[in-house]
Amino acid sequence: MSRALVSLNNHQNIVNLSNGKPTTNSLAIAKEFGRRHDNVVQSLEKLIKGGSLSFLDFKERDYIDARGKHQRMIELSERGALIAMPFIGGEKSKQGQVKLVDAFLSIRDDVAINWDDSRKAASVSFRAVMDALKAARTEEKKETLACHYANESRMINSIVFGKACCVDRSSLSKHALSILERVEAKDAYLIAKGRTFSQRKAELFEFQTNLLVQVSLEAHQ
Repeated sequence: MSRALVSLNNHQNIVNLSNGKPTTNSLAIAKEFGRRHDNVVQSLEKLIKGGSLSFLDFKERDYIDARGKHQRMIELSERGALIAMPFIGGEKSKQGQVKLVDAFLSIRDDVAINWDDSRKAASVSFRAVMDALKAARTEEKKETLACHYANESRMINSIVFGKACCVDRSSLSKHALSILERVEAKDAYLIAKGRTFSQRKAELFEFQTNLLVQVSLEAHQ
């Protein structure tokens, strides 16, 4: 597999744009999660080998280290990063997850990105919610049951759609899917920050309200 050369300076931020789409990489993740880079690459390779990360989720890259030598790293799409981050570990795992989710949210606010695969993005974002919830409860030595995931889903649906019942994503417009995906990504961020259920509900309601105002203003500009 051919590998593109990437300047080390591109890793000053945890998320960057690649061909107009947000990406991160194993170097940035290693720094934020407090792990050795080779160990992060090894964790990602296991996910790739096991099929959790498809060929669309990652790219082989080269970078130049401080000694001027070419080294290998792995670049991840947002989907790849959200799937991989619960499996990275490290001494700053929880903080790393917070920074990673926050960085992806922030870069969307800074640039206009065309989400051609909104339905898939929304599905991936709820997987991030489930993974973050399980990680948080495991850290508290609590079991995570199906009802906990269902409660989170009902809470998100009540905020976004005004009803807690199950929503058929295939029937949603691209706009509605985009709103849902951003609220879910924000929820994963809040879980990683240790917010309680009631705190998340209040913050997500405010987040969604502000998001709708922003979208409305953009539509009239």
